[in-house]
Amino acid sequence: MFKYVWPKGDWATKSRVIAAVVLMLGSKLLNVQVPMIFKGIVDGLNLDLAATGGTLSTVATAMLIGYGAARLGAAALQELRNAIFANVQQSAIRNLALNVYKHLLDLDIRFHLSRETGGLTRAIDRGTKGISFILSSLVVHLFPTLLEIGMVSGILAYKFGPQYAVVTVATMATYIVFTLAITQWRTKFRRQMNVADNQAATVAVDSLINYESVKYFNAEEFQAKKYDRALANYQKAALKTADSLALLNAGQNAIFSTSLAIM
Repeated sequence: MFKYVWPKGDWATKSRVIAAVVLMLGSKLLNVQVPMIFKGIVDGLNLDLAATGGTLSTVATAMLIGYGAARLGAAALQELRNAIFANVQQSAIRNLALNVYKHLLDLDIRFHLSRETGGLTRAIDRGTKGISFILSSLVVHLFPTLLEIGMVSGILAYKFGPQYAVVTVATMATYIVFTLAITQWRTKFRRQMNVADNQAATVAVDSLINYESVKYFNAEEFQAKKYDRALANYQKAALKTADSLALLNAGQNAIFSTSLAIM
């Protein structure tokens, strides 16, 4: 994927990627400041207002404005980063989809005679959507989250002691290992869903394309049963996917709840 996100000689796309990374760093720096400013507000207001006079009100007001500005700034930088990176994301999807299309046109006729149109088009559509998901997960979620975890762990170690940072890092390590293990196990159910989805699309599209032949041979009921079998296979795989997702979410919540109790 890297050559589509960082295309050779395309400085316009590269500049957008750099701008998105800079905005992401700024957003995370502001984001980790928000709870610290909030802590300062609570500590600052935990005084006798009558004894301190108007100075406390002025300081508290300034801190409240800073708190709102930090939250707003973090959200604004994040949304601006998403808007800038969306151009890179859509360009990558367009270029990769075009290359796949050219590749399909270059294949010999034996390939196209042995393939079902419905399943092939569904696979292409799923692939382009998968590109969008991968780029969003890596750039918008994974790297920023790892960066924020590192900054938060450093702050916890500095403010409260290394044991809090150890708990945080151990929590994330456990979370990552657990998620990867369960996700690899769940992948077979997702593949079964994709195969059944391709089969259903193949039956539906090919029977509609060859509608005259279906009518000539009175094959409506045959095609309907064939389509229903594919849907039934999809249903079974979808239920397994949903059940395994529930297990994944329950395990992740258990990890975080345990860590919060330890903290």
